[in-house]
Amino acid sequence: MNVSVVFDPLIPIWLTVLLTALILISGMIGEWRGLKSFILRAVAGFILCGALLNPQKLLEERTPLPDIAVILTDKSDSMALADRQSSAGAITQALNEKLAALDGLEVTTLSVNPDANGTLMTQSLIDALSALPTDRIAGVFAITDGLVHDLPNPPDNLLPKNVPFHSIIIGNKNARDRRLQPLITPKYGLVGEQAIFEIRVEDPGHEGERAKLEIRVGGELQARFDAIIGNKISIPIEIEKRGVNSVEIEIEAADGELTLVNNLLVAEISGIRDRLRVLLITGEPHMGGRAWRNLLKSDPSVDLVQFTILTNPGAKFTNAQPRELSLIQFPERELFEEKLSEFDLVIFDQFRRRSMSARGLSRQMLNPYYIANIAKYVEGGGALLVATGPAFASAESLARSPLIAVLPARPTGGVNTEAFRAKLSEKGQRHPITAIFNGAIADSWGRWYRTIEAQAIGGDVLMVNDQSNPLLIVDKIEKGRTALLMSDQAWLWAKGVDGGGPYNEMFRRLAHWLMGEPDLEAERLSARIESGHLHIEHTSLDDIEKSVEITGPDGNVQTIKLKRVRPGVFAAKIAAEAQGAYRVKLDDLSSVAAAGALNPIEFEHILPTPDILAPLVAATGGGSYWPQDASDLPNIRRIKPGSKAAGAGFVGLVANEKFNVTQSRRTPFGPTWLYFLLILAALLGAWRLEGR
Repeated sequence: MNVSVVFDPLIPIWLTVLLTALILISGMIGEWRGLKSFILRAVAGFILCGALLNPQKLLEERTPLPDIAVILTDKSDSMALADRQSSAGAITQALNEKLAALDGLEVTTLSVNPDANGTLMTQSLIDALSALPTDRIAGVFAITDGLVHDLPNPPDNLLPKNVPFHSIIIGNKNARDRRLQPLITPKYGLVGEQAIFEIRVEDPGHEGERAKLEIRVGGELQARFDAIIGNKISIPIEIEKRGVNSVEIEIEAADGELTLVNNLLVAEISGIRDRLRVLLITGEPHMGGRAWRNLLKSDPSVDLVQFTILTNPGAKFTNAQPRELSLIQFPERELFEEKLSEFDLVIFDQFRRRSMSARGLSRQMLNPYYIANIAKYVEGGGALLVATGPAFASAESLARSPLIAVLPARPTGGVNTEAFRAKLSEKGQRHPITAIFNGAIADSWGRWYRTIEAQAIGGDVLMVNDQSNPLLIVDKIEKGRTALLMSDQAWLWAKGVDGGGPYNEMFRRLAHWLMGEPDLEAERLSARIESGHLHIEHTSLDDIEKSVEITGPDGNVQTIKLKRVRPGVFAAKIAAEAQGAYRVKLDDLSSVAAAGALNPIEFEHILPTPDILAPLVAATGGGSYWPQDASDLPNIRRIKPGSKAAGAGFVGLVANEKFNVTQSRRTPFGPTWLYFLLILAALLGAWRLEGR
């Protein structure tokens, strides 16, 4: 039974206050005029005002309400390192036992689950508090490694007033972790130029030591060198292709590291071309020459440089040199020695190696030294397209020059002049350059009337004529690419002859493949994360099942076999539970897929620390503890609101003393006649005092 005093005024409270003031004023006036009974009269007035307030005793039957202790258990990815999860489990159990021994206390346990954005303990705490009566919360315990990524700054208003926050840090104080800290990771870069990455190798306590650093681009090793721990390192990366270029920077492991996940930095940089420079050399005026020019000029991203040989020095007898017959001098040295590397694509259109004069003398159209330079240009990463004509089957053929080293076919010397319709070969039906033209529409393509007969010696034949002779061949030569068109009749499609054909689209795609467009690659390996699974797809011109090597975020490697899903397409799927980058490799192909982020924030810092939560602990008057095991937990005390909540060897939980009233009744504080008797006694005393 709880007893308290309450008031139930008989008149408005303001009137009672006014009456009290009048009594005081009148008593003071009487005292000023010499009355000796001021005090007794004031007492009588106060008793009257008190009686008007109608004081009563409140008798209540109360049921105490238990206070609530909140335990936040960190189950983020960083807590899975070493033995943190098992230690956290043992400490949580020991803490629950200590709390269970306290009377009038309930325990609410919540988990902070893994998230792609890191350890979101603050959000979990807010969600928990919104479902609890805030006036009964005794305190909050956080069992964590201290790596929290959403703590507000400052954290003053995160918890209700007088609710302490206690952090219990899990993990080895002497743990070691070496990691890569990205400082600058560019997202875009111009193809052929360098993008600068800036990183720092961090390994607390081992600054100044050296460790091996490896850089890979597209899965290929680019550099390996010693890096100094603690120093900023600038790494120039050359952008090799359009589209996504995957960059991997990896530092060697140290002895006894917690994890190798943050030893690897994976970045994706998009390669863009400022302008595509194309050199078009037409060996003689012909109907298809303008078609090539119009095709290339229609692409706003292409800068075209064109030269056309207007005269054939072998057509008639003349003593004049070729340069004397030209409208402008052909800049052989400038184009094929000094500035050849500046072009993304070189096109020879019906170009002949040499001509024979009327006297049977050989006249060079292009110095063999410069032709050899073109071959080296292709091998070094350049692109070459040769659109042949009848000269390609003759002694004047470019195939009879050093250029044969990079050409995918050799002419047989024959020229077929029978009408035919170009067809896609089996590989042409799969290759991204021509696959979109596969189907019934190909049967309506306009006819061509000449094929330069050749034997394929490499590469992939994408189109053939009615006799299955090669018509369009593409090939990769070391770092470069070549294409050979074995007819000079493609322009008929552009003119719409016999119904025409996809001239612009097909040869635009061919040109972009030659210049390294990633979406047009025949051999492609892609990886993506969907619904917790890693999906892998390999597209190939060869219908052969292969196996891929998968490196997970934790560094573990596994090999799985791809299964054929349709001609030339193979796929596989595995579970991807861990956050981070999955690297997939197949021969020379590689791909990167990220579960969450490529470089998870959860693994940026993994050494346990109380520093991140320290502002919240200080703002709420709580304590921070780093127990070695479950037996090392501090004692728990109940404290009054506003009292010290943490100290040496103890933590405090606020005793809020909240309750529910199950029964209540009121009784008068005293009988009414008592008030009148007291007032009468005071007045009689005053009169007697005044009568003396």
